[in-house]
Amino acid sequence: MRTTRQIATDWFDALTGGDFERALSLLADDVEWINYAPVPGYNDRMPWIGTCRGPAEVLASLKVFTDVVEVGPERLVQLVVDGEQAMGVLHERSVVRRTGQLFDIEFIQWLTVRDGKIVRWKSFTDPSEILRAIDGQAI
Repeated sequence: MRTTRQIATDWFDALTGGDFERALSLLADDVEWINYAPVPGYNDRMPWIGTCRGPAEVLASLKVFTDVVEVGPERLVQLVVDGEQAMGVLHERSVVRRTGQLFDIEFIQWLTVRDGKIVRWKSFTDPSEILRAIDGQAI
């Protein structure tokens, strides 16, 4: 059985390399995918956020994200693993397609790995930079 560190490393390598097919293969069939909590009137302008279940819903969410955002360089800054939990700190520089505005963020992905698959994924960040770019406000 592959370790949590091996699965997490594969996940972040696939994700930062843009290999969604490989990344999705690491998700459990019933994965719980929590991409921030929508707050009406605030971050709900990010149409890809919310909770998904299963790889098909995750792929649909990623498609919405890549339709809105031209994903730029992403890199893993730090990986911490403890048992079945892994947390990766990532840095991303991307552009909102409609406005042409860049956003530069760090965010955390918290993974739970069981039986060689990611069973839970949760993302954390301050969305201010993304919202500024969605609204077309220059840096």
